[in-house]
Amino acid sequence: MGKKNIFTKRQEAELITSIQGRGEVPLKFSYLGDGAKMWAAIAKKRSGGGINSAETELLKKKVKHFLGSFNDKKINIIDIGCGDGTPVIPILDELKIQGVDFRYVPLDISEDMLDLAERNIGKLYPKCEIKKVLLDFELGNFSEVTYDLKSDGYSNLLLFLGSTLGNFSDRNRVLTNMRDSMGSDDFLIVGVEMTNLSKINKLLPHYTGKEVLDLTYNVPLKIGIKKSSVKNDVTWNEKENQIEVWMTLKEDQKLSVGKESFVLEKDEKILLARSVKFNEWIFTKLMSDVGFRTELLTTSADRGYVLSMIQPTRYSV
Repeated sequence: MGKKNIFTKRQEAELITSIQGRGEVPLKFSYLGDGAKMWAAIAKKRSGGGINSAETELLKKKVKHFLGSFNDKKINIIDIGCGDGTPVIPILDELKIQGVDFRYVPLDISEDMLDLAERNIGKLYPKCEIKKVLLDFELGNFSEVTYDLKSDGYSNLLLFLGSTLGNFSDRNRVLTNMRDSMGSDDFLIVGVEMTNLSKINKLLPHYTGKEVLDLTYNVPLKIGIKKSSVKNDVTWNEKENQIEVWMTLKEDQKLSVGKESFVLEKDEKILLARSVKFNEWIFTKLMSDVGFRTELLTTSADRGYVLSMIQPTRYSV
């Protein structure tokens, strides 16, 4: 390709299979390499409104309630899909006020994203111990990470913020991996955006801006697809309750992934991103079906965002 390969062999295989098998470029690969900087540009732009600000305000209001479940004075903050690290700041601020020792553990598929989160959190909390974990949490549980982190008397609080759950096609599998990585005394806080059909037309433009398109086209560009040779569409899928970013080929395209080359034909459509929007019933049922018990659940004033603290359900045999 003439460029540095950012994919591992396993990622190459998954990418090829996803494109050929179901016509999709997994969004998680967009964060590799310079995708981290692209995401940082999106996060910076959205900090004044949208998902990020709604979640931050809700966390600020409810953080004491969430942390009230912990009696310990040492907590691991395990930031799953960490992004730039900034979404966890309301929690770290409150832990600092309460005099609780905390360790920040960003967990992400992208090493560059981990470095970005480390820099941002390190600047704000210079005494905080930071343990970066390079890992694709979609592939399986990471119990060896969570178990080892508790070996010196720390409790685990896992975070899955930013409505990241809505980016995955198999949300049950992602949540199951998290559940299987948790002990009975661990907690997980999940944040998701809620469905508001009256606001869908206002949401769609958030997915058509230059920064978002740069991120979603990060992988296609790296495997040989030019933006000028495709048509971009952002649509609302009412059946699946999700916003979708599609790429339609205007001509045949020869792609190269690692040592393999293959052709996509004119008029083929490839899904570059999805963003599922939930309602309370769908969200709480999903958590229950996967095997979680809801400890706390709170929504924003406009009911556009929900945060839920959950624990694994221990079934008696």
